[in-house]
This record gives sequence, C-alpha cells and structure tokens, in this order.
Amino acid sequence: MNRLTADAQAALEALESAGLRRRIEPARGIDFSSNDTLGLRRDPRVIAAAVTALREFGAGAGAARLLRGDCAPHRELETALRDHAGAEDALLFGSGYLANLGLIESLAGEGWTILSDADNHASLIAGCRAAKARVEIIPHNDLSAYAQALRNDRTMVVTEAVFSMGGDRAPIGSLAELCQERDATLVVDEAHSVGIFPCEGDATLRIFPCGKALAGAGAVITGPAAILDLLRSRCRTFLFTTAPPPALAASTLAAFRIAQAEPWRAVRALALARRVDPNAQSPIVLVPCRDNEDALERQRGLQALGLDVRAVRPPTVRTAALRLSLHADRTDDEVDRLLEALA
Repeated sequence: MNRLTADAQAALEALESAGLRRRIEPARGIDFSSNDTLGLRRDPRVIAAAVTALREFGAGAGAARLLRGDCAPHRELETALRDHAGAEDALLFGSGYLANLGLIESLAGEGWTILSDADNHASLIAGCRAAKARVEIIPHNDLSAYAQALRNDRTMVVTEAVFSMGGDRAPIGSLAELCQERDATLVVDEAHSVGIFPCEGDATLRIFPCGKALAGAGAVITGPAAILDLLRSRCRTFLFTTAPPPALAASTLAAFRIAQAEPWRAVRALALARRVDPNAQSPIVLVPCRDNEDALERQRGLQALGLDVRAVRPPTVRTAALRLSLHADRTDDEVDRLLEALA
C-alpha cells in the first residue's frame, strides 16, 4: 500500500467514526430529497424538448463554446434568463459550481474586498478562496455587519437568494440598496429561487443554476454587457471546458418557460413546505437532529417507510439535520405520510 492510499484509508476511518463518511445511494421511495421543486424533471414537454435537440444537434456540444461548441439552444437559454433578470447580457456555464468559481475568481482581483455570507454555498466559498481579493465573512444575513464592512467601491457582496441548506431567504432588496449607496457590486446566486420567486433588488450579477427547479444542468450568469464580455475572454471555467450538451440547454429552456406559464407549481411547493414547517421561507425545510448518527438513523428509518429523505452533516451544515425538499407534484397523501413519519 503506497503512502497516498494509506493516508486515504486512515482518513476514511476517521470519517466513519465521526459519522461523516459519505456514500452514494440510489433513489428509493417518494422523493423528498432532490431539488426537483417544480416537478418538471419528468415532464413530457421537457423531455420532448431534449429529444428534439438531440436529433438536431447530437449528444454533446463537441467543444468549448469558442471552439465551435456553440449551439442555438445555448443562446436561446441565455436570452431567456437575460430577459428574466432584466440584464444586458448572459453567459451559459457547465454548472453552478463552475459559474460561481469562475465569476468570483475572474473579477475580484487585487485591491478588491469580498463580503461573503457565512452560510454561502461551497461553490461561492471556492470562488472567494481562488480570488486574489481580501475576503471577509459576514454573519448570516446580518445587514448591520454588511453596512459596517462596505467601505469602498471595490467591494463585492456575495450571497444566495435562498440558502441551499437552511432554505431561508437573504434580504436582497436591502442588500441591493446598501450596495447602490456605496457603489459596490452585488452578486446573487439564484440556485434555489429561480422558478420559485421573482428576482429581487437591483443586483449587479445573478447566477441562475439550472439543475434544481429548472430540471436541467448548467448555469447562466446575467449582468452588464461589459462584465459578461470580459468573462468570455478571461473566465477559465468558461474558456477551458466543453459546452453543455445542447439537449440539456433545450430542456432547461422548456422547463423555464413552463415555470413562468404555470406559477401554481411554485405556490404549491411552498404551501406543502409550510405544512411541514409553518415558518418555511422556501420549499426547503431543515429538521435538526441530535448528532450525525441520529441524522443517519432517522434517514434510514424514513427510507424504510418508503420516504426518500437524506441527512446533511458538517461541513455542509453546522449541525446534523434532515434536509427536506417539497415538490409541486407531491400529493397531499404523500405529505401526510411524511408528517406522520416525522412525528
């Protein structure tokens, strides 16, 4: 056994003893875990859009966007989300992680300060770490702390609109006003709000990951034309990766249009979440657990009852919990089963 393998084995044993070892588990039972909030992943209209694009453009893009990998569905999805955000321009990336990492790394250089919410997603944290800017972590949703830290116009405020683990919402409107007063840049990750809530506040840049409520993959950044054009020339996570499959862009666009035309889906998902927790701010509900083992035991118990609920543990969250995601296509009887099992 070489040194790297031995170190890996020791690390796995430490994770196992702490209840922090991760394993990939197949889907089982009723879905109360995935981010398919609007219930569009298996919608026939979404699937048909993908099939049509597969036949016209093939299985993959074949190259990066600048090396003949550009296809009509990429541009159509960019245009739709650009218009949705009321922005000048838009750019499609392979994933939300690549978009967040590349944007922050490319734009927040030396002389800049990044103010990052303490509960931000790992992809935003990765971007902050990769950037050459000074990074300051702001207590979760603390407007007074943001106000004190906003000192100059070379400041980038980075937050999620709906936080991916807690499900609570950021005060985007108030943050936008603060940033406008100080001429700072506001970057908002809309991963868990797109398709559910309208855009709030006057953000400089928005990231729209497409793998959650929009049932696809990739992510679109929207914002001022000059900034997006700079990303096309500078952003490494855009330049040096194959473009997303055109069929996924086409199916994502179909899902986005359905979400816009059928707002009842977002209303129902939120209403079901509030049956589980009356104070829920989004379709994501967190159920605290005593510790890691307790969370895993509860997960196993719920799955044995045919309810696919997953535990989340540090460092994903501060303390172990069950993370529930309520979907528009869940029936009242299914949610009743969940409530009974949780009780």
